[in-house]
Amino acid sequence: MEATISRPSPTQKYILATHYQAFCARKWARVRALGVACYLGFAPVLWMTGIERRKDEFLQHHYRHSLAVSLLFFFILAATAITDALGYVYATMLWNPGPDDLDVMQWLVRLFDYTGNFIVFVWAVTWMICIIGAWRGRMTHIPILSNLTQHKGWMDFSLVWMLLVRIAFVVLILIAAHGSLLAAHPGPSPQVYILYTTGGYIPTEQLWASYTPPQWTISLFFYPIIAAATSHWGKGSVIIEPLSDITFKQAVQNGHFVFVASHGGMEAGSFSYAFNPYQGFAPSDLQPGDAGSQLRYVYFAACFAGYRESDWKQALAPANVQTYARISYVEEHFFWVWLKGVEVIRGME
Repeated sequence: MEATISRPSPTQKYILATHYQAFCARKWARVRALGVACYLGFAPVLWMTGIERRKDEFLQHHYRHSLAVSLLFFFILAATAITDALGYVYATMLWNPGPDDLDVMQWLVRLFDYTGNFIVFVWAVTWMICIIGAWRGRMTHIPILSNLTQHKGWMDFSLVWMLLVRIAFVVLILIAAHGSLLAAHPGPSPQVYILYTTGGYIPTEQLWASYTPPQWTISLFFYPIIAAATSHWGKGSVIIEPLSDITFKQAVQNGHFVFVASHGGMEAGSFSYAFNPYQGFAPSDLQPGDAGSQLRYVYFAACFAGYRESDWKQALAPANVQTYARISYVEEHFFWVWLKGVEVIRGME
């Protein structure tokens, strides 16, 4: 008997085609999602799963472009660090500005701020273009960025950079969580006051006065001091509060250590504690007896607060007062907190 082969009917052909098309659509959607994931920080994860050995031109394109975007962000950070370092050297070693030169320095600071904002904006736009291209299934060519993807050395460096950033991110989350727990419930008589300005953290006119970072970021920045104070005086010895004239007077009246994380005020030698509306504080705003006899150390992060250092020392006696008669940088405050602040706390009675 001769075998016969039954052919699928037109209806069966349509069903098979529909299933295959659906399968291809789901596969293509997964590939596009993986392309988007590369730009959301998952490129190292895909590298660990062997993406570099896969013969998928689309995924290879977006994997390598995500590394290039991350590399651009590294260049931005490196350029910012170099600019700040040059500014620090210039402000501390090559120029000794007087009060009349504050306007010039503030103009230069704004110029650097706006230039940095523009560079970050270009990077953010490039990042968004790449994400949209991946989601739409396109392999967009971007000048300079696409050229970087052809250099294996830079791609390997960017991969290591991304891995280190991910590890540091996890560590910082743990530190911030622990610092927040230590400072969550201040006691009735804290020994350490950390006061931060309301607003003034983003150098853009529309956001300058409105944005204040969440308190957990303050706990992260000041973690060594928080941990040292808790170890030295016990739980509840640290309080983190928004800076105002009231909280500052309470701090110097009751605390042993006070850190004033603020910008410089409009008046040389003062500090600002709000920008909407503007509020400032000068040594003349303190009255005799406002500083408690137990006060030992007051750190002013404000730029140019050192122009009235003698007035601050007199108003806050017997405390040791740290000020800057120039532009002060966030980085140097960070290094002071993490390298010297612990010693100051441990040296107190």
